[in-house]
Amino acid sequence: MRKTVTMFILLVSFCIVFAGAVAAVPEVEVEVVEENSDPVTVTSPGDEVDITANATTDEYLDDPAVILTLDPESGLTVNDEEAVMIYDGGEYQNDPADPFFYWDDQYGWVWWIGWVYGDQLPGEVAQLFVPATVSDIGEITVNAEYYQWPAEATDPILLDTDSYTFLSVAQVSGETVPMQDTGTPLAVAALGLISIVGGTVYGKLR
Repeated sequence: MRKTVTMFILLVSFCIVFAGAVAAVPEVEVEVVEENSDPVTVTSPGDEVDITANATTDEYLDDPAVILTLDPESGLTVNDEEAVMIYDGGEYQNDPADPFFYWDDQYGWVWWIGWVYGDQLPGEVAQLFVPATVSDIGEITVNAEYYQWPAEATDPILLDTDSYTFLSVAQVSGETVPMQDTGTPLAVAALGLISIVGGTVYGKLR
């Protein structure tokens, strides 16, 4: 898992550098990817995926955080203990005793970027990687809201939003989908049909 996380982070960092990492405004991007880092489009319950998010800014942010919510909430089972954050070249593994990624009953999943230094300087890129398991069917959306919460502010200040939607479908196969019970065995029905057709033809021949 650690090797996969490191390779993914290096790939994301490379893309950010060559795409122009300086954002015009504070910006958050969220995505759900497969183990090979391809974006998830169609999946099924039980499949393992990864929630990824990037938060960039060209201005000073005081105690920034990203709130992640799921629609529906049952869409993904999030493994918060395996969450990894990359910030200012450092890699941080989530610690349940002192987490930077955790569940809050009021807000949802909180990615506390300010956990590292208490702020985010212009040009600093924060990245999040969270393993999860698909646990529902239908359209599943991950929403991200980027905030800062200065000490003098009563409420957090919204900076940017993003969302990612994919489809989860039930796995269907000939072995898992039972035939409907019509009350008439197939062989008996076939013999009955042959008898009807044979009787009709015999009658016309006579």
